[in-house]
Amino acid sequence: MYEDFTFALRRIIREPGFATLAIVTLALGIGANTAIFTLVKTVVLQPLPYGDPDRLVMLWGRLEKGATTYLSGPEVRDYATETRTFDKVAAYTGSSAILTGGIEPERVVAAAVSPNIFVTLGAPALVGRTFAASDEPQEIADEIVLSHSLWQRRFGGSPDIVGQRIIVDGARTLVIGVMPEAFKLPLDFNEDVPSELWRPLDLRAPEWAAWGNHSLIGFARLTAAASPAVATGTMRRLEDRWIQDRVGGGWNDRDVVRRAAVPVKELVLGDVSYALWMLLGAVGVILLIACANVANLMLAKADERYREVALRTAIGATHMRIVRLLVTESVLLSTCGGLVATGMASAAMHTLLAIHPSGIPRIEQLGLDTSVLAFTLVVSIATGIVFGIAPAIELSRGDLNTPLKESGWTGTMGRRSQRFRDSLAVTQMAFSVVLLIGALLLMRSFIELRRIDLGFDPSRALTVRVTMPLTTYAKDADAIRVIRALRRQLAELPGVQAVGATRLLPLTGTIGNWSITLEGRPKSPGENPNGDWQVVTPGYFESMRMKLSRGRFLTDSDDEHAPVAALVNETMAARYWPGEDPIGKRFRIGGPTVPWITIVGIVGPVRHNSLTENERAEMYVPHAQWGAAGASTRRAMTFVIRTANDPLSVLPHVRDAVRTVDPNLPLSEVRALSSIAADALSQTRFTTALLAVFAGLALTLATIGIYGLMSLLIVRRRREIGIRMALGARSGEVLTMVVTRGMTLAALGVAIGLLAASALTRVLQNLLFGVTRFDPLTFAAVPSVLTCAALLACLIPAGRAARLNPISALRQE
Repeated sequence: MYEDFTFALRRIIREPGFATLAIVTLALGIGANTAIFTLVKTVVLQPLPYGDPDRLVMLWGRLEKGATTYLSGPEVRDYATETRTFDKVAAYTGSSAILTGGIEPERVVAAAVSPNIFVTLGAPALVGRTFAASDEPQEIADEIVLSHSLWQRRFGGSPDIVGQRIIVDGARTLVIGVMPEAFKLPLDFNEDVPSELWRPLDLRAPEWAAWGNHSLIGFARLTAAASPAVATGTMRRLEDRWIQDRVGGGWNDRDVVRRAAVPVKELVLGDVSYALWMLLGAVGVILLIACANVANLMLAKADERYREVALRTAIGATHMRIVRLLVTESVLLSTCGGLVATGMASAAMHTLLAIHPSGIPRIEQLGLDTSVLAFTLVVSIATGIVFGIAPAIELSRGDLNTPLKESGWTGTMGRRSQRFRDSLAVTQMAFSVVLLIGALLLMRSFIELRRIDLGFDPSRALTVRVTMPLTTYAKDADAIRVIRALRRQLAELPGVQAVGATRLLPLTGTIGNWSITLEGRPKSPGENPNGDWQVVTPGYFESMRMKLSRGRFLTDSDDEHAPVAALVNETMAARYWPGEDPIGKRFRIGGPTVPWITIVGIVGPVRHNSLTENERAEMYVPHAQWGAAGASTRRAMTFVIRTANDPLSVLPHVRDAVRTVDPNLPLSEVRALSSIAADALSQTRFTTALLAVFAGLALTLATIGIYGLMSLLIVRRRREIGIRMALGARSGEVLTMVVTRGMTLAALGVAIGLLAASALTRVLQNLLFGVTRFDPLTFAAVPSVLTCAALLACLIPAGRAARLNPISALRQE
């Protein structure tokens, strides 16, 4: 083996051109596989940072139309006490917190969690402790747990922070623990800004007593004998009892909510796992195409080595020794390719981290490790064996006599070798068809997604979130006054055209729904009218440039002293007042003691939860009137500032305006509205771009493969072509002969690829929007492009054959 290795190394050094071409080709294939495998390992294969994560399920509800809804407090309590398939049930809801006492105030994303949440997840603290399942929420109301990132950023990673009191929302709060770096709440994996602070949630508080208040995210740990399907069946029986008791919970005759026990990993990954496995399959195809190209290179070199192998065999080398020698060379080549590929993969991963596409969980943990390097080594060795074994076997079993003749080496590998090379070219072309069709389908889907009407104009608008601590602004009147003052200050800034605020921007989170009562229309059994609720200020619709279908927008006169008003979207108007004029109609949220809300306008629908969601009923209530409408006044609002020029140019003035109103108010989530809209497409853009790159690489390699095959064919048939031309064959006939052979192989590869694509594109079904997997334009365009590429690859060597001088061709014999 040592002799074989040193001989192979000397041979590679003697032929740098051949070695470089082979190594670079292999490095592209192996590097792409290494990079995507690392991504799949980090995002999909790596376990979630919980104890026994396969037993964790989300208590998730989906409307039949595909939108998601959350749980109410009574539902969470019943799931915990009335079912035997759950060992533990926990819940949380998103919030925010303001940290003061440092250099400057900072707003962080927080979550109110049931005390048993960390025990349910099986996630102990890194430093200190977490809440205990037996803790009473009232007794631990002043305790918090910090995330690792907040601990490092705000407190320098000091372990002494545990046991200290810090100022949170104006109150002295005890830090009892710090979570590990990898820990996140389940849905935080898909958030750009996850929660960094956790405080106890009391489900027995009055605000969580309403069945119609769906604001909680619930999950559970299954018992040892239960499965998600069994748990779902148990939940269904409990829900049937709720319906019979007419308790509510979000059901009506059109939107039947059914909860399901969904594995946490399935919910965290969503369609990402489909996309990444598809990309891994695509780079696997790239590697096979690269192997086919290098195998063709090896077969081309085999003609030159046939005499060498014959001599080795004549002096006693066995077939196995010959095969071992040649496979050693190919494995050495592929290992060198693997080393180069490792560098390529590292650069690719740094690029991915720099891009940081939104919606891909845990991508920030991407990096090379021992398992990735082992994967690269195994792939490199396997690749060397794959592309080296066929030439080795072919050379080792050839005829000894013919190659030993003085000029008998030319063309000695025969028809069997040529058929094998032809099959490699056909395979390359077929694989390229599959990849190109997949890439073009995703590109067309991406184009269709970009054509979706968002319901608002994302251009030239800045968004900033302002949060007021409850301890400082305990009175609703103070919160209303500050939001009003901020809006007026921001509206006076130079270059600002409109300013408004909302509780939750579209495409930044899932909006919850709220049950409503329609005036003059008693509920029928099982019916529960509801709508997604938005709290906005005057100017919000103008700053978002939303369409007013009828009525009016909100004005400053819609304040806390005026009758409660609201706008609804066209979907809600059509659902609950079909064939009627909704303007002037009234509804209310909550019990019979809250005032009626009068509809004053109708606006167009907005894509809020996602780009591809079905249109949902949505209502907009003025911020100053939300408390009177039956809820609590919002103290965290996101301002939308529409400008005449670059929205980021007004940011310094925005900061000054906020300090003028209250210097202790922190600004957070400062972003251009256009970037929020772009992030909604980032996952699709990421998948599409990568697959397009891989498809382009496949097309290039396949074209080179056809070109190389035709060039080799001409070299091997040089004498035949010379004889044909000497006997009177014209250049056009030679050109036609070569092109016909190449295009026949290309056409066969395209046909096989189309058949394979028809079957394999079903894996793209979940990733497509507005395009079918049998899109006629795609299935017509790809064969056309590949045929043109193959024709070009054939014409260049065919042109050389047509210009061949028969005298020089025959003189070699």
